[in-house]
Amino acid sequence: MFYYYLCSSFLERVIERVLFNRKETEDLKALAGDFHQAEVYDSGTVHVNTNLRNSFKYPFKDNSVFKHLLIPKLSQLGIKDIGYESMLLKYTKGHYFKRHSDRHSNPGKRQKTLVIQLSDSNEYEGGYLKVGDRACSKELGNVILFDAASMHEVTKINLGIRYCFLAFLENSDLKKSVTLY
Repeated sequence: MFYYYLCSSFLERVIERVLFNRKETEDLKALAGDFHQAEVYDSGTVHVNTNLRNSFKYPFKDNSVFKHLLIPKLSQLGIKDIGYESMLLKYTKGHYFKRHSDRHSNPGKRQKTLVIQLSDSNEYEGGYLKVGDRACSKELGNVILFDAASMHEVTKINLGIRYCFLAFLENSDLKKSVTLY
C-alpha cells in the first residue's frame, strides 16, 4: 500500500509505504545492543533533555549490518544508501519527542528523515509520529519519508513499547533520477 499526502506546507510532504514484513522488522530489531537515553541537539551541542525528548536509542556504528535488509526495498523510494546517521529508537510508557525539526546546525547533512515502524500498532498505545498536523500510519513495516526540515513529533506512549528505525539521508544517499516529491 502506498500513501502520499501533502500537509499544510511544502516541507510537510510525506511518503508512506508498507515495505517490510514482521520477520524483517524483527531481524532489524535483533541488531540492537544496549539502548541509552536519547539526546537532543541544541545550538551545536548534544545533551540529554527529557523535557523535550524522552526515549531510548541504539546508534549504529556500522551501517553495513543492516543495509542488505533495507536497501533492496528502499530503492523503490529512490534511496540508494544509508550512509551517515542511523539508529533504533525505543519508546516506553511515558516517552515522547516534542515537536522539532531534524535539520539543525548543518543543513547540508540531513536532507530527508526516514522512519520504519518496527512495532505492530496493537503493541502500544499513543506514540503517533505526526508530521505537520497529520499522524502517520502505525502499521508494522511502514516506511515514512519526509523532508528533514519538516516539523514533527512523537506523541506520548500510554502503554506498551514502540520500536522504530530512524535514519537521516543526505543527497548522496538518494538516486538522482528519482524525485521524491
